[in-house]
Amino acid sequence: MAQALTTVASERSAHAQALSDELVRMLGKAAPTTTSTTTTAAPAKAPTTEDVVAALRQSADSAAQLAAKQSGYRAGLLGSIAASCTAAYTVALVPVKAAQ
Repeated sequence: MAQALTTVASERSAHAQALSDELVRMLGKAAPTTTSTTTTAAPAKAPTTEDVVAALRQSADSAAQLAAKQSGYRAGLLGSIAASCTAAYTVALVPVKAAQ
């Protein structure tokens, strides 16, 4: 499962970069950065596979809804992200027992 999660994380990073690149292209400049203050917080608990699946479902639904409202490259990009998220939670992250 760790290998599948690593692959999904890599794909999601590529999605984030593609979306960021499109925003830069749309705006003609990079988005402004924010300055944050450093605080000490307890380490975040690692998400479970079920948490990742739920997040992927939500991302797939959001991307599909947005794709339907766009055209051209943006629609294709969002549709591709929706399909990738759906494939990740229906194929890549299916536990071995559930797949049998």
